[in-house]
Amino acid sequence: MVSLAIPICMVITLGCMYFLGMTLNILSLLGLLLAVGMLVDNAVVAVESIYQYREKYPDKPWYCAVQGTQAVGIAIAAGTFTSIVVFLPNIFGAKNQISIFLTQVAIAMSIAHLASWLVAVSLVPMLSAKLPPPHFIGRETLISRLQRRYESAIAWTLGHRKAMVWGLVALFVASFVPMTRAKTDMFPSGQSGELHLQYQLNGIYRLDELNKSIVTVEKWLDAHRKQLHIKNIYSYFDETGQAMTNVLLTDDDAGRGHSQQIMEKIRKGVPKVPIGSIGFDFQSQNQNTNVQVFLNGDSSTTLRELSASAIQTLQRVPGLRDVRTAQDGGDRELAVHVDRVRARTYGFSANEIAQYIAIALRGLPLREYHDNGTQIPVWLRFGGEDTRSLADLADYKLRAADGTMVPLLSMVELNNRAAPAAIERENRQTSLAIQANLAPGATLDEVKPKLEAAMNAMQFPPGYRWSYGQNFDFANEAGQQMLFNTLIALVLVYVVMCAMFESLIYPAAILTTFVFSILGVYWLFWLTGTTFSIMASIGVLILMGVVVNNGIVMIVHINQLRLEGLTRSEALIRGARDRLRPILMTMGTAILGMVPLCLSDATIGGGDTPYYPMARAIAGGLVFSTLVTLAALPVIYALLDDARLATRRVLRDARARAFPRLRVLKT
Repeated sequence: MVSLAIPICMVITLGCMYFLGMTLNILSLLGLLLAVGMLVDNAVVAVESIYQYREKYPDKPWYCAVQGTQAVGIAIAAGTFTSIVVFLPNIFGAKNQISIFLTQVAIAMSIAHLASWLVAVSLVPMLSAKLPPPHFIGRETLISRLQRRYESAIAWTLGHRKAMVWGLVALFVASFVPMTRAKTDMFPSGQSGELHLQYQLNGIYRLDELNKSIVTVEKWLDAHRKQLHIKNIYSYFDETGQAMTNVLLTDDDAGRGHSQQIMEKIRKGVPKVPIGSIGFDFQSQNQNTNVQVFLNGDSSTTLRELSASAIQTLQRVPGLRDVRTAQDGGDRELAVHVDRVRARTYGFSANEIAQYIAIALRGLPLREYHDNGTQIPVWLRFGGEDTRSLADLADYKLRAADGTMVPLLSMVELNNRAAPAAIERENRQTSLAIQANLAPGATLDEVKPKLEAAMNAMQFPPGYRWSYGQNFDFANEAGQQMLFNTLIALVLVYVVMCAMFESLIYPAAILTTFVFSILGVYWLFWLTGTTFSIMASIGVLILMGVVVNNGIVMIVHINQLRLEGLTRSEALIRGARDRLRPILMTMGTAILGMVPLCLSDATIGGGDTPYYPMARAIAGGLVFSTLVTLAALPVIYALLDDARLATRRVLRDARARAFPRLRVLKT
């Protein structure tokens, strides 16, 4: 009966997505995959409550179905709304690349949660009213024995609240170890199935000269095809003069799953070539995970001179590979400087000389020729044999006004120099980008302080400085945006629970489970060596809406028992015992639903961003928060309730002292 919730909720979700115009894409499917383990949570709580009534009234199935569903109706609604409300800051807040992608996941999960709530309050009680009571009712089972032992443990913790509090404090302090040692990288470099070897040319070469060096590299790669798990090798030249060798890796885990190690082997073993150095282009990794710094100043010539020193400095920074300037393509330009004094002596202006050189090198467009309605462009050009090389400019002569022929080179100076393919500007200053790849295992957070120390040690001329690239800004902005959205979501979850409980104290007790779930995330990441990334932060956001469900289910039942006349201690012990089975079932189904993603190295679209940090964040947080909920939530409830009663007494005594006459009149 509980398992029916999964296919029914999936059908409802797909139908709603169809009418909302949504597509089944990688992210919406990810939302459905994350929701699979959580779809049965509401059904489990409803079934457990119904069959607790069936134990008391086995001959009244309809009465048990109605009363059991009604008893947990508030808990199911609160749990569903808290699971949905955490996505609102990302759906309706500031838009960025992460929030846009997360919206697809959020809508799919939200529809699935609403469907699970609908199934839990309609289909589950209807089916339970038609089914006979299960055979385990009234029998001694493993769960019943576990409930008795758990009841004794809760009674002990309520009698030793100070010891329990000190235990929680010790656990909180001990959790600083994984929090400080776990790696953090919002955009870690993942694995890729295609590597791009780029040649940093040290000059201009003819195609046949480039081909000789590239063939040498291709032969070496082909000879080590098996060791490097290479599937295909091909090279090409683009229109900017760049040369590139692409290496396609095999599709198995040995190829695509170890691209970082293969890159290191190629770096160490590839032969040297005379045309320049060989490195990996940034397409070989996630663009957001590469290091980029900018040199800023007024003169592009000075920036290129500084870049040589900066490249040598960054090459010595641990964790950086393939350091080069962004515009290193071997481009050259012909700089022509007109001697204005000498040109005026011969009767020419600088503009006339510039026009002559432009016609010689590029040609001059003339008036179009019209033939029967057809327009034919006409250009004036020098003969092809006259402009094959710069040496041919020595034969160019200009006719002066008196008819004499003046050599062009007698009035100009020619300089063949390196030139950037583009000129970038930042804050009205010329900027030159220096790029580098991260070494395997290195993160931006680890490299950043070393890079700062190295760049700050450089001597810059007045008016010149260095700054971070967009990858650092993007990572910082993404982390800050996710932190802000998480805080807003936390407030929304608290508001929803306050509205459901009509109290400020009980939601505060439930939120303590979320705090310990964060500790569980870092414990699991530290033990498994997982890096905390942007996907992990998304997992924490999803975890926030799910992890409070156990606390809501327990607190609602405890309050109901107190309304029935039980003392607080009796209600805490019995309520915790009654909710042990549904809490263990919901935790188990949610964690088992995360197992395929936790153990898989699948990435978004086969790219560089893996799924498993998100799944591990949810699984680790659920395990830790469930243990804290079962062991410590009754104690936290009792402590906060004592604080509430103490505050009420203080306010009552203060009111009595402030208004003594009012007390007499009231008496």
